Amino acid sequence: MKYICMLCLLTVSTLSYAQEESKLRVIDFPNIPEIAVPDGMNYEGFFTADNPAKIVFAVSDPGHQLKESLTNAAYTIKYLKPRGLPYEIEMVLYGKAILTANSFSEEYASYAALYNELNKHGVVFSICNNSIVAMNESADDLYEYMKIIPAGILQISKKQMQGFAYIHNTK
Repeated sequence: MKYICMLCLLTVSTLSYAQEESKLRVIDFPNIPEIAVPDGMNYEGFFTADNPAKIVFAVSDPGHQLKESLTNAAYTIKYLKPRGLPYEIEMVLYGKAILTANSFSEEYASYAALYNELNKHGVVFSICNNSIVAMNESADDLYEYMKIIPAGILQISKKQMQGFAYIHNTK
C-alpha cells in the first residue's frame, strides 16, 4: 500500500510539473512571434540564481544587426523569465546605431515599442558618448531609460571582464 501511495504521489507531481511547463506565462514583445519550446527541451539546470544568463549585445548598425540583436534579447527573456531563471542583458549601442536611441527620430520610430518593452523586462541600454558627439546628436533626445557611457567599446570590454557573453550579430 505504501508503494502504491508513493507511486501515486510521484505520478501526480510529474503531471503537475508537466502542466506547469505547458502553462508558462507567455511574454509578448512587439513584432516578435511566439516560438514554442518542445516539451523536455531545456538547459538542464545550467541557469540558476547563482549562475544567471549574462549577455552583452554590441550593436553598431541600425538595420538588420540591431533588429536581430533585439530579437535575440526578446527570445532570451521569453525563455528565461517565465521559468524564474535570472538574466542580465545589456544592449550597447554605438556608431550609427545610436541614431535609433533618439526618441524623436521618425526614421527609427519602429524600434520604440520594442525598446520600451525590453526595458520593462530589465534590458539595460547603454549609449556611446563618443558616437553621440561624433554624430552631432543630443543626449537630451535619448529615451529616458537609456544611459550614456563614455565609450561603447570599453563598456563591452568591461562587461566581458565581468563574465558577460559577448554577442555581435553580423549584418
